[in-house]
Amino acid sequence: MPAKNISVAANFINLPAGAKLTFEKMKGRDTIKPVQYYFPAKDNKMKALVWIFHGSGGSVNEFTGQVEGVSIIKTLIANDYAVAISECDESTFHKDFNNHGNTRWEYPIVNNMNRDMQNHAQFRDTFIARGYMDAKLPQMGLGFSAGGSFAISNGFLMKFVKGITFCAPGLNFIGDQSTMPTQWFMSLLDNHPDVGKEGNDTAIIHFNKLRSRGVCAGYNMLLPSPCYPEYFRRIPGVDSIKSSILFNELKSMTALNAQNFFRLNPDLIKLVVIANPVKYPTLISLTPDQEKEMDFLILVLNAGHHQHSHFNAKLIRFLDSDCTPVSTPYINAPIYPPFKLYPNPARDRIKITMPILPDQNFQAKVYDISGRCVQVAFITSHRNDNLQLNLSSLNPGVYSITLYGDRGYFHVSKLNLLY
Repeated sequence: MPAKNISVAANFINLPAGAKLTFEKMKGRDTIKPVQYYFPAKDNKMKALVWIFHGSGGSVNEFTGQVEGVSIIKTLIANDYAVAISECDESTFHKDFNNHGNTRWEYPIVNNMNRDMQNHAQFRDTFIARGYMDAKLPQMGLGFSAGGSFAISNGFLMKFVKGITFCAPGLNFIGDQSTMPTQWFMSLLDNHPDVGKEGNDTAIIHFNKLRSRGVCAGYNMLLPSPCYPEYFRRIPGVDSIKSSILFNELKSMTALNAQNFFRLNPDLIKLVVIANPVKYPTLISLTPDQEKEMDFLILVLNAGHHQHSHFNAKLIRFLDSDCTPVSTPYINAPIYPPFKLYPNPARDRIKITMPILPDQNFQAKVYDISGRCVQVAFITSHRNDNLQLNLSSLNPGVYSITLYGDRGYFHVSKLNLLY
């Protein structure tokens, strides 16, 4: 930041009076299903109905039971969207129908339909019959993880006009067949076995294929962000004072580094607290629900596998835009923080500087112009010190260097090696 004073002011948007979700047991295809929904009053503008889909192992309460999910729902309602939430049949019946090891949404299509799709068609017809919505009201899908895949994969088949996925690339046919405007909200350090770097890269492939066919699409990557004293005020029952105390206790156990990025994950933090509870009285005083909420909030700051409100403004801009023709610009900017090599060209040794989190172990791989890996090195950064790499065993030529950190950072840079 420049050395000058700045002023920051918030622009508020209010929820409609009396806005809240209605909970109801509603008839689905095979059974009575839990459904939560909100429709604006008849005299208010209603842009579209947004269906929200939970992740694997989740339920109708996944989004409404977490601060980040509630923020997304409130943002939709405040911007004149109707919202409806249910759960997959595997969650309702507590049964893994497909024997795939998880309770999640059904993706396979049988006769152009499946049980989860048929449930939502039934709910939609109920809403129309009651006069909550017009049959021509646009429908959109928004989901997390397996729910994100369902929103953009099955949503296309259910004739949704738009789809948003958090932390899921979607099925492979999306890139080749879908014509539905789609937005990907991926997380840099997502280590879920079904996502990770491979899933993030697959989402880019789908995104580029949609764009190449003229379909409105967007790809966004959540990066790690630092914590601050008031952050935990978002947890119900935690005020600004208690949030600051929680922050300081985390700081005292070195859970945060010098820039206030998290060094420890929630499981390690728990071990430290349990080992010496007297030192962390405020952390130990959290209720189970508050502790769980803190875990989720830390996961979001670490850019892990979780839905989040950091892209709420982008979310609304995407839903509000007409997307005809392609209206989401693709900015050819690096997804990951860049690093610099010097000297470049070099002779036998190079230094690497990176504007990233300190205290990481890195694996550096050097490739020749044929794509063959010719050297692997393991190096550690401390507070952004310069990293050094010995290349004296290599012949002169053009090389590329990739750098992968233990927090998931991945980089590519070119190097000319001289005699």
